[in-house]
Amino acid sequence: MNYQLKKIKLSDIRLETDYRNTDKDLDFILDIKRNGLQYALLVEEEGNNQYVLVDGYRRYYALEYIGITSVNCFVEVKSTEEERIIKRLRKEFHTKRRTAYQLERMINRLLENEKYHPRLIASLCNVTENTITKYIKGSSVDPDWLRRGEMAGVGRHAFTDIHNLKVNEQIKHYLADKYINREITRNSIDAVKKTTKLAAFDNITDEKIKDCIDEIIFLHSKSVNKIENVVNKYSLKAIYNISSHTFMHYYTMELFDSIEEVLRTRNYFDYLSDYQKDELNEAVRKLQQILNPPINWAKFPDEKVDNYFEEKDNLDH
Repeated sequence: MNYQLKKIKLSDIRLETDYRNTDKDLDFILDIKRNGLQYALLVEEEGNNQYVLVDGYRRYYALEYIGITSVNCFVEVKSTEEERIIKRLRKEFHTKRRTAYQLERMINRLLENEKYHPRLIASLCNVTENTITKYIKGSSVDPDWLRRGEMAGVGRHAFTDIHNLKVNEQIKHYLADKYINREITRNSIDAVKKTTKLAAFDNITDEKIKDCIDEIIFLHSKSVNKIENVVNKYSLKAIYNISSHTFMHYYTMELFDSIEEVLRTRNYFDYLSDYQKDELNEAVRKLQQILNPPINWAKFPDEKVDNYFEEKDNLDH
């Protein structure tokens, strides 16, 4: 790459579209104040003492805020706006300093020029075509979600997933709001996405979809319980301890509540075959046998057996 290092006045540098928020980064400004500028700006020369900034907008704003008037720059020959965007994209994809919102704006700007298409952009930036297309697929996402999401500092790509969910617009906005407010995470959205792809999800009535999704989100957010279930189960298998015993008891009662809820679902219970009812009754019988095991008289001394029947006779009379 042909460039020269040169000290240039900030006032001689023209700014192009930044593609990032221009909020002051006070930590970054303080770092430059203390340690000086660690990396020179990258500019292109447009004429005598005329330059356009290619890379280093955050550094430029910090230097301007501090009051520094001149700065070291790497100077390259003039190119086009699109070529400058490619330079920035190529660097940003491999340093991951910009957010997905900023990268999306840069890619969309390139696509305004019919010369550029996803495969070419990917090749010029040394990334896969899928990397580029994932930014394009979200072009129809509600712009208000993106605006609020960027301000809130949440990830960009979850909004594309929400937009493509097989649910009505009211549910989509509900999920987007929860995500923007950080009440749910990208992983929660992934769980909902998997849920809506299940064939059974299509049978849920509209008025119950929100309840179903809320329960999925709740269970997913409490996934630590799945780990606790396993740990406490193995703990009790090894030795009795009151903590694990109490945990597993409440867990067992929750399971019974779930079973009861299923059995009270008429569209489940009313269509049980005789064979299926027999299976359920056998499962209940096994549970009862575990809770109230039959007495194995062979394990008791004869005198205890005699005392048992003697006491029983006295009670009967």
